[in-house]
Amino acid sequence: MKQADLEWVPFGFQYYRSPTPFREHWEPDLRRIAEQGFNCVKLWVQWRASQPAPDTFRFDDIVELMDIAHRNGLRVVLNVIFDVAPAWFYKRYPDSVMVTENGVRLEPRAINCRQIGGAPGPCYHHPEGQAEKDRFLQAAVAALRDHPALWVWDLWNEPELTTSIKRELAFENQVCYCDRTLARFADWLKEKYGTLDALNGKWQRTYRAWQEVEPPRGKAVFNDMVDWRLFMSDALTDDLRTRVSIVRAMDAEHPVMAHTVPGPIFNLITAGSDDFRLAETCDLFGNSLGSSAWSADLLLSAAKGKKVINSEIHALPGDTALKPRKLEWTELKKHLLIPLARGITGYLFWQYRPEVLGHEAPAWGSTYLDGGETPWLRGMAKLNRTIQGHRTELANGRRPSDRIAIFYGAANQIANFAAYGHLDTYFESVQGAHKLLHDLNYKVEFIHDKDMTLDQLRRYRCLWMPYPLYLSRELAETIRRWVAEGGALLSENSFGALQAEDGTHSIRVPGYGFDEVFGVRETWTHSVQHLEHSYAAATISSAAAIPISGQGFALSGAYYKTDIECAEGTETLASFDSDGMAAITLASYGQGRAVWIGTLLASAYWRDNGDSSGEETRWFFRELLTKRLELAPYVGVTGDGVRADVLEADTEQGKAAHLFVHAWGATAAQGKSEATIELPAGYETIEPWYAEEGGAELVSVRIGDEATGEGAGESPRTRIRMRIEPGDIRAYRLS
Repeated sequence: MKQADLEWVPFGFQYYRSPTPFREHWEPDLRRIAEQGFNCVKLWVQWRASQPAPDTFRFDDIVELMDIAHRNGLRVVLNVIFDVAPAWFYKRYPDSVMVTENGVRLEPRAINCRQIGGAPGPCYHHPEGQAEKDRFLQAAVAALRDHPALWVWDLWNEPELTTSIKRELAFENQVCYCDRTLARFADWLKEKYGTLDALNGKWQRTYRAWQEVEPPRGKAVFNDMVDWRLFMSDALTDDLRTRVSIVRAMDAEHPVMAHTVPGPIFNLITAGSDDFRLAETCDLFGNSLGSSAWSADLLLSAAKGKKVINSEIHALPGDTALKPRKLEWTELKKHLLIPLARGITGYLFWQYRPEVLGHEAPAWGSTYLDGGETPWLRGMAKLNRTIQGHRTELANGRRPSDRIAIFYGAANQIANFAAYGHLDTYFESVQGAHKLLHDLNYKVEFIHDKDMTLDQLRRYRCLWMPYPLYLSRELAETIRRWVAEGGALLSENSFGALQAEDGTHSIRVPGYGFDEVFGVRETWTHSVQHLEHSYAAATISSAAAIPISGQGFALSGAYYKTDIECAEGTETLASFDSDGMAAITLASYGQGRAVWIGTLLASAYWRDNGDSSGEETRWFFRELLTKRLELAPYVGVTGDGVRADVLEADTEQGKAAHLFVHAWGATAAQGKSEATIELPAGYETIEPWYAEEGGAELVSVRIGDEATGEGAGESPRTRIRMRIEPGDIRAYRLS
């Protein structure tokens, strides 16, 4: 991308999803958007709306809107929507529909977010469907690529296999089980494994021909389900690659992107969406629901340094039954400042006017129903003016990595579903690990299993592996070498218990020889629930806490309590209350350290929301990470329940920074939160973005006394004392 585009901060609204807003609103609305200081709108280009007949393409509404936008100095995101196939297409190709595991045909329909019908679009392996989608995109690019208002092609709005129709996580909601897809699956397996002997060894089957291969349909073994869902995720990713290649072949001027929805809402089972793979082919990347630290950190990790924008800020959700809340100033700031503090530099609210058509009416509006100005629209304009005033510093600002990563494994996610029929254990553990590290003020990054090479791991000092049930020998060997070189590994129980090579359960757990790395061997795993009898159709779901304690602290685990044997030299850091068995251990391996946790502790932290036992959990891991593993965060915070992030930039006047402080853990009953923030750089002034939100006192302390020579040569540090209202988030400029 051009440097000017990287430094440009789009700030505006999703505006047009045909047929609303209606034409009489276009001119006054876009003029007001520009007058209020906003600079960007997003328009949907929908297949069904713009190709009403096989050889008829109509983009006059889009061109008219782009003309108005250009006259008013607004840049346009064109979001091309393919999951609303035209009625003529379904009449011509009735065999194009997707089929679920239990044989349900996904016939075309209108849904709350696709009011014009045609959802969910054709099967991903229907050749005529792909050809017609390609033809529509080529027509759209030819018609719109030269318009001066165009900024970027957004080629997929929330990639998902069935456009929400079969989003609920269940075996029977998987697609697609049509004959074309099953034949393509056999081809995919042949390309992956080469021979039937290799496939049979992996799946533990006895197939004699590729045509005999059967897709999985429920809980049974694991490797077939892992392959099946990776295959469908590949289909989704390949579709995006095709779209990108078409646009790039016809339009070398404008960048391409897609915007996703983070897990667990979208997953690899029913959605097929893998942020890390989808981001690879894009010039920039975006998401919906990007206002939380979880989704922002996940998206930034997937984007790997590419520009990221929040394509849909869902600040006023609702529908005809459940009306939206009024958007207060503090809540509005969170939607913007939480992602901005991490380096996301683009904001499009869904949407400008409230929806008036269908089930989403009368929600989602930044204006009143009549287009009148709301207090939150004024707040959006206020924040936009401030952000644009600092845009060069913010767009170029960076917070150095704390070199801590969380393992985000696609295959492990799918295997968890195959084992449980849900993803609670997986996502609670991943989100809980993120929340805990976030609450300890680390910059949290994620590493996907496709990126788990030794070179990539060497970028990090610490790797947290949430419930790593399903691993491969190759991956485990890479991690082992990294630990031996000096890495710090934290893992919950059952490391590599399921082996990717043949789908069997390891005889020794931790698997792949990691009993030597952790200095423990798991001898028995107690679950909080058990089968009543062998015919009970049940899975683990209990939220019961498993008490853990040590000298002066109490923690909680979830789902499992593991019995172990410890090797000589393995240190017990905490024990299970029920029997005194070691619950958390620390061992040395080569030049590195390995922490084993005998329960799903991160899941318990997520379920508890860091509340009842959260403070002691944070204390324990702060001590472990900073003192035992020597992993201090770049931005230090003294005071529980406060998060601080900094974006540092070099300017012509010297170093400048923007500090974001969020009192995430405070309650109104506790009063204002107090914290001391420490930065490893010297600043002389602190200015609040908004004068009425002061509350900060800067004390610049230079380490190193010139008179005594103590600490000579060390870098300056800045300490800031802060008082902030509970739940509030504030921003400051440092220079």
